[in-house]
Amino acid sequence: MTRQVRSSIYGGAVTVADQAEYQRLHSALNAQSAAMASSASRWTQAACTLAAQRERLVWCPAAAQTAEPSVPVHTDQRARIDAARDASDVMARRCRVLADECTQLADLVARAHSLYAEAEMRNTRIVNRAVRAFAVHHPVATGIAVGTLAVAGGIYGWATEESFNWAYASKATAWAHEGVVSGIGAACSGSGGRLASLTDLPGQSINDTAAVASPFLSHVGGMVQGTSLRMRQVDSADMAVGGASGIQDALHDLRRLGQANGAGDDGLAYGTIAISQYRRQDGSQAWLVTIPGTDGQKDSPFGWIQNAELMSASAAQRRDADSARLVVQAMHQAGVQPEDSVALIGHSQGGIVAAALASDYADTYRIEHVVTAGSPIANHPISSNTWVTSVEMDDELVAALDGASNPANDHWVTIRGTVTDGDSDGLCTGRAIDDSDGPYRLTHDLKYHEAALGHALDLGSPAVQQHNDHFRGTIAGDYVGTTYWQGRMAHHTPGED
Repeated sequence: MTRQVRSSIYGGAVTVADQAEYQRLHSALNAQSAAMASSASRWTQAACTLAAQRERLVWCPAAAQTAEPSVPVHTDQRARIDAARDASDVMARRCRVLADECTQLADLVARAHSLYAEAEMRNTRIVNRAVRAFAVHHPVATGIAVGTLAVAGGIYGWATEESFNWAYASKATAWAHEGVVSGIGAACSGSGGRLASLTDLPGQSINDTAAVASPFLSHVGGMVQGTSLRMRQVDSADMAVGGASGIQDALHDLRRLGQANGAGDDGLAYGTIAISQYRRQDGSQAWLVTIPGTDGQKDSPFGWIQNAELMSASAAQRRDADSARLVVQAMHQAGVQPEDSVALIGHSQGGIVAAALASDYADTYRIEHVVTAGSPIANHPISSNTWVTSVEMDDELVAALDGASNPANDHWVTIRGTVTDGDSDGLCTGRAIDDSDGPYRLTHDLKYHEAALGHALDLGSPAVQQHNDHFRGTIAGDYVGTTYWQGRMAHHTPGED
């Protein structure tokens, strides 16, 4: 079985005139599809009529009485009818193929130009608010319902792959992720009033809850990991991160860095970020900071506890998160200046770090573009001067932990990927993924985000292309090189600064 990732795009700058033109094109393709389908039906009807006429010739009494016994009855007529019937069948098939292609082209136009994005986002928000309200007032019933769906998904996975697979459980409950998470946040933060659950910002309670929990979690983290962040520059035998010519290159390098960190290859290890330098002809500099996700190691600044601090509604708590401190210190050590152009790209916790820096260090660094993959950042107060490109999978739980959909505006585009089964029919239906013959996996893996971004670029979306061009402009210049910075947490020792 072949698996593919298909993408839909939300947000971006599209003029009213362009939107109207895309709507006309979409309507024309749908109308042509209907016309071809109607023609196919008429050709099929003609073939049936000709087949019936042929049978009448065989049983025609007059023809049977006048024909010589040695000569087949109406042989020439039947041959001509057979040829006409076959031609009708061919035309019917061709018309059906053209109708299907027009339908698929209309779908591609709709997804590439976000024709249904506003309606889809409105419906998603309605569902999220309804689920949130139900979760706040009926938490036990919500837990039972979601648990039942998850078990049903797992059973389906068992029947499909003969083993329990959490990925199917996540897929079965994907529609409720944001609403349930938002409801949990509302209940924990005390903002779960009957009207509040329907009227306030659906995901803000998550950040409020994180703000309440962060001091306690930070204290626990300090006891377990220590509070002293120790950073050093490390070398890589094989450069995991090189010069990027666009978002796709940068996302691929982010995946390579995460793999190298996890496997301990190329002289790298967990808790390592990369900072790439670009130099322009006028002498100015640009930088790309590549930030991997949570690794969960005991002495890593990218642990589980840091996620709560980064999701906090408090800017001070976000700045105190160890992973954010590591990136800021590394940028300072690498030589990033306040006037330099900076782009940040991160996966999971790395994307939350990028959003936190864009929110809280806009006066310190000129952060022009942020790219995130599988990161819950909808509620971060990112500066309006910063462009945001978010890549998410529709059934990954991590990206839904903000309890809300991302903003959709001129400078914020969200690419949502969906994993589908089936072969490509040649009309850019999706990007194939490299585990097509293996078990279905949790889509938080970066290879799914890579495929989603690739398909969004294949669609020719003006919004995605505009973001890709802006990203290129942010890091425009000759690639100088990449430095790697590794962080470790330790307990403070007497006499240490």
